[in-house]
Amino acid sequence: MSKENTINIFDFVNTVPTKSFKRGEIIVREGEPSNEKMYFILSGILSVGMGSPDQNNFHEVRKLSTGEFFGEIALISAHPRTMTVYIHSDRAQLGILDKQNLIKIANSNPMFVYALLQTYVERLIEAEQKLKELTDGT
Repeated sequence: MSKENTINIFDFVNTVPTKSFKRGEIIVREGEPSNEKMYFILSGILSVGMGSPDQNNFHEVRKLSTGEFFGEIALISAHPRTMTVYIHSDRAQLGILDKQNLIKIANSNPMFVYALLQTYVERLIEAEQKLKELTDGT
């Protein structure tokens, strides 16, 4: 899907609380219970992967940067976190959306939920393609 057709989720989250983080801080850890929060990267670069960087067994899957978000599944499901996310840049500023604020935003801006779903589906397709590449041996 082209970026021109996607909805800018940041248009909906200008009132969420924000928090500053420093290099190496772990935001969420693989296997942790859901804290029913998702995060919007207002500035900085984050590393997403499996394992734990503080135990030297971290396998990076991707980097996320300003304008991206993660943790949307935690707002909908109580499933444990599937990835570890930590701050890669010197500093980062994150917006934090909890379930209660999601409901408020969704009630006044239903397109926000559509935008979250759209992004989730794109990520799911990307993961399925990577899995297919691995199983096909390419």
